[in-house]
Amino acid sequence: MNDAVQQKDTKHRASAEAKELAGLFADPERGLRAVRSLEAGRAMALVAERFAERSWVPVGLTVTAADGETVLALYPGERGRGLAPEVLRAALRGLREEPFTELSAFIETGDARAATVFEKAGFAPAGSCRFRGRTSTRFVRNLRGDCTPYNVWI
Repeated sequence: MNDAVQQKDTKHRASAEAKELAGLFADPERGLRAVRSLEAGRAMALVAERFAERSWVPVGLTVTAADGETVLALYPGERGRGLAPEVLRAALRGLREEPFTELSAFIETGDARAATVFEKAGFAPAGSCRFRGRTSTRFVRNLRGDCTPYNVWI
């Protein structure tokens, strides 16, 4: 009986955490996708913190799916301070230990702010595409070798 109550409590906490995580994303669809990937065990989340007022304060997080798709979310109190590129770069340092060769991000065509964040973190535009019904630009970041996101034919 106690085990059943504990499992129910754990599921409730996980559900609450998932809702909180999804709420960090400006685009609710991205937040829901990130949470579903994490719940299915097909992604990992990395939380970036900064030291302030004698303690570590969470700034933001990245969620990277098994296929390398990476999304970024900042906590509401940390937005608008120019921290997004550094949070993303910190996550990249942590992801170098993982078996990824390439990370990708799909940025909607009109979202110049997000494009700038990913470019400052070393991602390069690799062409336009339709991503989940939206016109987007695919940005990539190679973690292994000196490869570029472009094909070159001779």
